[in-house]
Amino acid sequence: MEGFDAWVSLQEGEGAFFSVQAALDAAPKDESYYRIYVSDGHYQERICITRSNLEIVGAGRSKVMIHGAVCAGMLKEAGHIEGTLGSRIVEIDAVNVTLKHLSIANQWDYLANLRKPDHDPSKQQHPQAVALLINEGSDQVLLDDVCLDSFQDTFCAQGGRSYLRNCQIKGNIDFVFGSGCVLLESCELLCKVYPSKNKVLGYVAAPSTNRHRFYGFVFLRCSIYRENIDFKSNLETNNYALGRPWHPTKTFSDGRYADPDAIGVALYIECELGEHLYGWDKMHGLAKDSAKRYFEPDKDARFYEWRNSGAGALHSGYKGVWPKAENFAELGQGLLPALREEVLGEWGLSFKLPSKSSRL
Repeated sequence: MEGFDAWVSLQEGEGAFFSVQAALDAAPKDESYYRIYVSDGHYQERICITRSNLEIVGAGRSKVMIHGAVCAGMLKEAGHIEGTLGSRIVEIDAVNVTLKHLSIANQWDYLANLRKPDHDPSKQQHPQAVALLINEGSDQVLLDDVCLDSFQDTFCAQGGRSYLRNCQIKGNIDFVFGSGCVLLESCELLCKVYPSKNKVLGYVAAPSTNRHRFYGFVFLRCSIYRENIDFKSNLETNNYALGRPWHPTKTFSDGRYADPDAIGVALYIECELGEHLYGWDKMHGLAKDSAKRYFEPDKDARFYEWRNSGAGALHSGYKGVWPKAENFAELGQGLLPALREEVLGEWGLSFKLPSKSSRL
């Protein structure tokens, strides 16, 4: 196909490769820019992108899906559990990587597992199932018109800067999480509805941003809404939190406990917040004495809301004041480019075209 270095297709004779990973493995071992086109189809595979200067373009978000079914509690061949990050379907650990017009889904059956009784030995106790992991070695990662679908821990960003525009992320518990710097612009975040005895169904963001990094997850003109499924137990409003502070457990010279430097950042700017959202929540972690402690949104995180609308923007409770709000208050049409530069640095200046309007 013209303009691309590799073509992936499930149809024999149409493309040179039958899997995305095969096309990745065929990339030259140099610094050249490598483009892959993916034809219609569901590609059951788990891929790892470690080559920088790479672009993968699908035939359409509703036409191309890279999928698998893995949860954190599953055993690997060596007998060890996968762990949360090991459950990912797609991993990016490289610089200057772009994904466009495709979907990534972790289709491990969360609901089937949830329906199992607690005494069932086959019930997974670690149901995290990551669709996309942007790992620590990444930077300048662009997702354009990409859908990420799972339940718990759908999207994890651990690396440098990432920019998501016109994307959709589906999940329930901490489905946008990690320590990375991510600007999500004009994206849809779908909070899944499922049978539950708990009033709280989930949490959108769980940032673990290092205290020395100014930005974590910035939601700009996004729409955060609830899945349109009618479960009688979930008809109440206020059953999803905008976020909670994640302090991951790490090993230090004096023991293993929750990272005190993980002062997570989540900022919602001019977003449409549905009536299912009730604000911010606390999250437990491991204290130095191995006891469980709670981290509070007003004390152990940097959570901010600015110029949001919708029923979810009217909730009571903690509302942090974004320290830089006054700097951007009067920019008008210059707001978007200014915020891209603010969050993403000079890289953000390369995105001059406006993204599509959000769901509003």
